[in-house]
Amino acid sequence: MFTTGSKLFFGASALALVSALVLTACTDGPLSSAGVLGLISVSAIFGFLGGVNYANRDCNVSGMDDNATDTAAAAQRAGVHSAWPAAAALGVAGIVVGAVSKPVVFKVAVVVVLAATVEWMVLGLSARVSDNDETNANTRRRLLYPLEFPILAAAALGAIVYAFSRVMLRLDQDPGKIVFGVVAALVLFGAFVFSHRRTASKRTVVGITTLGAVALFGVGVASAMQGQRTIEAHPTTVSEQACLEAGPVGEVDEHTSQDVSAKSSVLANVYLKSDGSLVALLNGYDGQPRSEMSVPRGTQVHVLFHNESSEERRLTARLGTFGDNAEALACTTLVHEGKEAFLEFKIGKPNAASASPLVLMVPGTSGEIQIVVP
Repeated sequence: MFTTGSKLFFGASALALVSALVLTACTDGPLSSAGVLGLISVSAIFGFLGGVNYANRDCNVSGMDDNATDTAAAAQRAGVHSAWPAAAALGVAGIVVGAVSKPVVFKVAVVVVLAATVEWMVLGLSARVSDNDETNANTRRRLLYPLEFPILAAAALGAIVYAFSRVMLRLDQDPGKIVFGVVAALVLFGAFVFSHRRTASKRTVVGITTLGAVALFGVGVASAMQGQRTIEAHPTTVSEQACLEAGPVGEVDEHTSQDVSAKSSVLANVYLKSDGSLVALLNGYDGQPRSEMSVPRGTQVHVLFHNESSEERRLTARLGTFGDNAEALACTTLVHEGKEAFLEFKIGKPNAASASPLVLMVPGTSGEIQIVVP
């Protein structure tokens, strides 16, 4: 005999099926196909629900059953209230969104679904251990606390570090220092207050720290959405802007070392004289100043530059133009009067393959040393 609930579901299923047949007979085209498919799906769903309802007899209890007060569904203990089903649903929605948007959203949603599933399963298992709620709660703690605390601590720390890094990358250099100092002072002040007021309740401490973490995470997300600040490329000792300038070029020439400690394996000592001339003393030769030096091909070469002029100067190696590439350059930072610097370079092709000369020169002076690569 069909129960009342199953009759309603089966009736709705039959009505949807009849509607699909009528729609098929009266209309044609893509819209008709979509409507028929939808009605057939609705019919199948209602039929499935009717079958489930029929199998459970609408959860009705027979009046002839002496054990109905113990076995009926209404006599069972209510399940434990939990937010994990909602978290799992949110994770499933995130998977759908992440599949068509950003991979990071998809990955985070998968982690949320897995975590919610495990938590939900363990909660349901512990709820059936006994009829005592405290015993069940202790069972859950023993099972999950050794896993939850390390993972949550690592996740919270990672989120704080990531959010703070996004904020610092968004701010300019000078405001970033101020914000960093203010945040550090606030953290120190909060720690002092909590340690001094030992009577503060646990809820107060948790509430304040939670608000701070949420605020930091929110600002970090907003900063990440806006992107980091524009960082201009600074000149280096292998860039054309720095190597061909006679004067200082930004940070590359600020607070540079003016002494060289390791002087072994030096091919030549290059001197800038007070008159602006440039000479090289090749190690292992007769010690005579030279305006030309031979460099082995494909070998890392080390040159020691000595500035004997009265102005700050840099030694620049113009290493040739090969093919469609730009001219290769390498240089030292600005060297003060009477100081020295180390220059390292390598040339992989001979002079004949270069469209520009290979020389050692000092910007702002006329002196040059020809480089010969056989």
